[in-house]
This record gives sequence, structure tokens and C-alpha cells, in this order.
Amino acid sequence: MTDRIFTSAAARPPHVPSQPQTAIEQAARRTGVDFSYLMAQAQIESGMNPQAEARTSSASGLYQFIDQTWLATMDRHGEALGYGDMARAIETRGGRASVTDPAMRDAIMNLRFDPLASSLMAGALATDNRAALQDVLDRDPDASELYLAHFLGAGDAARFLSVLTTDPDSSATTLLPRAAAANRAIFREPTGGARSVGDVMGVIRGRVERAMPAAFAPPPATPAAPPPARPDLGAPIYPLAPAHSPQPLRYAAMSDTLRDTFSLVGTQAGGPGSGIAEPHAHIRKAYARLEAFGL
Repeated sequence: MTDRIFTSAAARPPHVPSQPQTAIEQAARRTGVDFSYLMAQAQIESGMNPQAEARTSSASGLYQFIDQTWLATMDRHGEALGYGDMARAIETRGGRASVTDPAMRDAIMNLRFDPLASSLMAGALATDNRAALQDVLDRDPDASELYLAHFLGAGDAARFLSVLTTDPDSSATTLLPRAAAANRAIFREPTGGARSVGDVMGVIRGRVERAMPAAFAPPPATPAAPPPARPDLGAPIYPLAPAHSPQPLRYAAMSDTLRDTFSLVGTQAGGPGSGIAEPHAHIRKAYARLEAFGL
């Protein structure tokens, strides 16, 4: 997988829950990490649930930060990202971060459940992990490798990727026993057997590849509105017989109409005492032809 992870802009899918989406979009802009990658990472880590908490570790929030990773990231990047007071309250000694004031510590740790704070720290951590993996890979990490660094920590991810290159069939549980104990679904087969380093990387890649399109699957298409009704150009122009009429409407033949109008037969037109000469025979013949044609 060779997705670009660091970019200045990203697409915005319309169907993702608004609060996490807005937070992740803002974090992507401020940290320079690709929006689609941060979305996929949140999908994998918490299913887009800002309140998620792991059962087997201290991992919490949208990006499932464990305590030490959260404190260390806040210590390094909090000042630049608007959390200066909290960043200044963190002390790091011997590679371990701590906060003296219990109330302040609780406030800092609870920020993991804030979508914006969690997204900003995830973006900041991704920039750190990118730099760390570049030294191991001699190139930019792809999406799966970068996620591996978030999942394991930069140090363990570097070890893992080094062994992946030299001995992919070696046991991943032996290489990283603590990570394996906390993440059995990743490090072990459904039957309980230990996965190799190569197999674990395959699981990671599969999850990332599935999460990327899942996060941006288009919403169900709205059925198109039916087109407006068009007049039936084949419909009769004249009125049809009413439904209750026993017989269809009948129209008088043209010959009858002309005969009635001009009184050309019998006593009405040239009959005895009318004073009008009886019509010539050829005229009567013409009307007879009209009748023959049904007119």
C-alpha cells in the first residue's frame, strides 16, 4: 500500500459522524497528516468512537492512546497545538512522563476522550513516527507501516520492520511478547497458534486497506425522483363516453347534418308547396355517396 500520508489537503466524505469528522479534518489541516489516513486509523482503533476504552490496556479515546504515549506526545506537541498549560505540567525523566498534580493529570488524561485533542495528538504523533521510520526504511513509510508505529510505538515498530526484512518467518510473539499479550487477535491465529512477523504485517495491512475504503464508502444512493408526468400524446382529443354510459357517444353523420341543415329532402327541401325547386338528381346522388362513406 503506497498511500500518501502527509499532504496539505484531503477530501471530505459526507457520511462520517460530524463530531469526529470535523475534529479529524481540523487536525489534518493543522498537522499536515493526510485526512484519509487519520480517518482510517480512527476507524481501526475505536470504530470512530471517541469514548472507547480498551479492556486489556490503558488505551482510550478515538485513537486509543495508552497513558505514556499520550503524556509523551502532549509533552512534545501540546504547546504548539494549544495545550501549553498541560504540556508544561508534564515532566519527563528517564524516558518516562509524569504529572505531579493529580487533578491536572486527570484533566490531561481525560483529553483523550475529546475528539479534537485526540486527533491533533494522533496527527502530531504520526509526524514523529514518520521521521523515526524513515531512518529504518530509507524512505517514507506507507499507511500500514505508519499505523504499525502508532500501534506498537516507534521503537517496537522499527524493530519489527527490521526483522520483517531479515527474518519474516520468525515468531512475532517472541519478538514482542508484551504487545502480543495485549493484542491476541493480531498476534495469534483463531486456533491460538502464534503468527509470524510476516503474518502479523499481513494482518495489519489487511486492516488498513479495509479501513481506508470503509471510512469513505459513499452513502446509500437516494432513489431518483420519478420524472414529471408527460401528456399522453396518443390520447383521444374528443371526450370519451362516461364510465356509467351504457353506449358510447355517437356523432351524427355529415350527410345527416347537411340534410337537416339545408332541408334537401322531403317536404323540407323542395317538397310540394315549398316554393323551392326540388334538388337536382345529381345533388341527391352526391349525398348518397357521402352516406355510403359513412359521412
